[in-house]
Amino acid sequence: MLVIRCDVVTFDDTHRVVEGGAILVGDDGRVVDVLAAGAPVPAAFADARVVTYDGYAYPGLVDLHNHIPYNTIGLWTLARQKTPWVDHNAWTRPREYSEQITAPQVFLGWAAGPELLTYVETKALIAGTTTLQGNGKARPPLGLLCRNLDTETFGSADRFRVATIPPFRPADLDSVRRQMTDDGIGYILHLAEGLRGEAMSAEWDMAFDNGVVQDTFVGIHGLGLARAELKALQKVGATLVWSPFSNMWLYGATADIVTARALGLRICLGSDWAPSGTRNVLGELKVASLWNSAPQKWFDPARKAPKPPAGGVFTDRDLCDLVTRNPGDAIAQVYGGPEIGRLQQGYLADLVLIARRDDDPYKNLVAATEPDVELVLVDGEPRCGTASLMKAAGAKNAHVVTYRSRGTKHSRSVVLRNPARPAATFTWSHVTGRLEEVRDDPAAADQQLAAALAAADAGRADRVFVVEGDMPFGTSDRAQELAAGGAAVKPKPVPIPPIDPLVHDAAWFDAVDANSYHRGLLSPLRAFYP
Repeated sequence: MLVIRCDVVTFDDTHRVVEGGAILVGDDGRVVDVLAAGAPVPAAFADARVVTYDGYAYPGLVDLHNHIPYNTIGLWTLARQKTPWVDHNAWTRPREYSEQITAPQVFLGWAAGPELLTYVETKALIAGTTTLQGNGKARPPLGLLCRNLDTETFGSADRFRVATIPPFRPADLDSVRRQMTDDGIGYILHLAEGLRGEAMSAEWDMAFDNGVVQDTFVGIHGLGLARAELKALQKVGATLVWSPFSNMWLYGATADIVTARALGLRICLGSDWAPSGTRNVLGELKVASLWNSAPQKWFDPARKAPKPPAGGVFTDRDLCDLVTRNPGDAIAQVYGGPEIGRLQQGYLADLVLIARRDDDPYKNLVAATEPDVELVLVDGEPRCGTASLMKAAGAKNAHVVTYRSRGTKHSRSVVLRNPARPAATFTWSHVTGRLEEVRDDPAAADQQLAAALAAADAGRADRVFVVEGDMPFGTSDRAQELAAGGAAVKPKPVPIPPIDPLVHDAAWFDAVDANSYHRGLLSPLRAFYP
């Protein structure tokens, strides 16, 4: 049991902010109650640990669109491509995509799978993310660092199906449609990721005409959707996941959120992946804030931009809903009850404590950066935070993770469970050291991998824990390798790019400035990180 005393930003039905409140966390990892200032603590909590914090508690942030196996790879561009891409089919075709993204991810995910997964989940967790979408083909045990909707069960069963590559034939949707209709299963689909055109219209038609646009449908991107299609999503109670940074980085335009919002469509945020996205959804929240200041500028220049309402599209509170209660409500719709996204009775105690920099709690969250995140709980368990807060919350087996932000070194205590052996933990030096070993000598790593696979085949060792992504292979040989030999085919050793840092830094902002596709609209992000 745990009592957390602080200002509580609940995101409940009335958006209560309880100043000087107390969150009661039960042994089952759920919120028992949120008490008003001065209210007595129930006798059952008399011996509970107490965390006292002079800041805000928020629900843990939810990143509803990611591809985490690729998040050691930094922002990617193709120098010879002088104009923005048309859609997702275009930028996955060049050989450079396969050489610089697909092949390195696959080899690193085989040669250092546990360390890769630990690194990228830590990258999310230190920025307050408690739930991600996008494990790729990895199937890690539950309860490591963050939740991942691709495999999360919320104590029952995995109820989401995911498709990164849009289906090409009606038959591809038969099974998921039956599961949605009969059992209420959720379906997360990359949809219309590209500028409006025949290809994007065909993706919508495939989904809509074959009956998967239902209330448990979650469409990712939707850049190529028109008003009628957004209205169809809203009409059935579906969800749209918006990734404005990635849209601008690749296509120079983003989805018609002005219309989606006006229609009442549920909207959530996703940071996508490191090759074309922000480093965490806390950063993506700032992109949404930038968009909110001038939404018409972010629209496809070849189309007429819808006029935003005079009072603006989002308030700061509305923006914060995109990473808390909105995705939580979408998940509750699939699981039939409360799980995450709010701090109220019955919800899981996935929460984050963030330093107070502004008296408005919503402005505070929009402006917060990674060092402001001082404690993260998942299932009521302290997973990441400052040493003092982790100790107060009763953390066990935490290891120190360090990073630099704005020239200052920061440290956090993080419970770095080994995905291959969850009862054991890593040190951060082991995680980063192993990734750098593979980078420094891919040939030696390939020999070690071959030996590990042989030992597993002979029954002398556990199977190799593999983290392989779900993005298109492009021109990579990987598709041919798998077609020839099945899923368990050792990839070829290749050079590995530098490991992308944990937090947004000056080099990242320099890379943003160097890309002309976004027409300078992403460059003001730097101002959030003075």
